[in-house]
Amino acid sequence: MDKQISNLIVSSRVRLARNLDGVPFRAVGSDIFEPLATTIKNKNPGFASVRIDQLDQQFATALFEQHLISREILGNKRNGILVTKDRACVMLGEEDHARIQVIEVGMNIAKAFKLAKKISTDLESEHKLAKSEKLGFLTSCPTNLGAAMRVSVMLFLPALSLTGRIVQIINELKGHKIVVRGVYGEGSEAAGYMYQISNQACMHLGEDAILKKIEEVTTQICNIELNLQAELLQKNKDDIIDQVMRSLGLLTHAHKISSEEATENLAWLKLGDCLGILKFKPRILDDLFFVIKPASITTQNEKVTNVLSRDILRAEKISSILKSSRQK
Repeated sequence: MDKQISNLIVSSRVRLARNLDGVPFRAVGSDIFEPLATTIKNKNPGFASVRIDQLDQQFATALFEQHLISREILGNKRNGILVTKDRACVMLGEEDHARIQVIEVGMNIAKAFKLAKKISTDLESEHKLAKSEKLGFLTSCPTNLGAAMRVSVMLFLPALSLTGRIVQIINELKGHKIVVRGVYGEGSEAAGYMYQISNQACMHLGEDAILKKIEEVTTQICNIELNLQAELLQKNKDDIIDQVMRSLGLLTHAHKISSEEATENLAWLKLGDCLGILKFKPRILDDLFFVIKPASITTQNEKVTNVLSRDILRAEKISSILKSSRQK
């Protein structure tokens, strides 16, 4: 894949929804999910499980901030279970009995799908899943019927945002059953010019077709974004360079900084990196967007006791990482 396009693709995610046959979607007995967790761990070395009610609240929120778990599983403290390893997580007791989620860096939906599909096959080998010959996998949400698969790619789209063209893109994609959402899914904002592009429906579409569709749409959107970036740089070169360098100065010298201000300025640094104004080690800026969120910062240092100490630690962390990762 072209390096310029690759710079715009933050991550790829595949989610598979699976339910047990004959068990209500909103099951309440914890004994339902423990056998599923055991199957996953036995067939996938290195995976570990933990109940949601045993997780520290700040740590759980940090996992959500970093996209590793969903908002829905956080709310199930009665019988929710996480089975995880690295950036793969099976959420038991979410909207569906099992939500298999695998995240990969950059454009790697094929790799993410391969592991997610294996875990699904593992579950099906020992448990009878809710499945119809006519409808495919049965799910809590009707739009997931069929392949029960959501494929999403997180994209950095500053030029489309700044020019307002993102609205046109969103409306056009609706007709192709592709949805554009903010960083944390439905109803969330596109903080840092980050957007999630994902399929809206699964019915009558096979797994390969969904993967191909998302990959094609992603490439098209990225090409539009790159053309717009080039136009913006040609028309407003001095203004863009000035804003990028101001953001660099703030982020490397601020004594304290809020999550919102840091995200806004990191977005300008990433745009500067895309345009060749500045250069940082690969993926450093992408990681920073998420590890500086409130709960993530709090869990990194026991000295964080209030908002002020959190904002100071955030400023120190960002400054240190940017200075050590900037390339000439």
